[in-house]
Amino acid sequence: MNPTANVIDFVTRHKRKQAQQRARAMWEMYARNAGLQAFQWVQAAQSTETRHA
Repeated sequence: MNPTANVIDFVTRHKRKQAQQRARAMWEMYARNAGLQAFQWVQAAQSTETRHA
């Protein structure tokens, strides 16, 4: 394997690692926002219920 092939492999690996990190961050943000939305739905549903003592 020639030296330029090694450099290309490192660049490709670096790009792939960055893409994986970005995907994880986006998924984490999506999951957090989805969880927040679900929590808000539960709060809204509870606030519209009538309470009896």
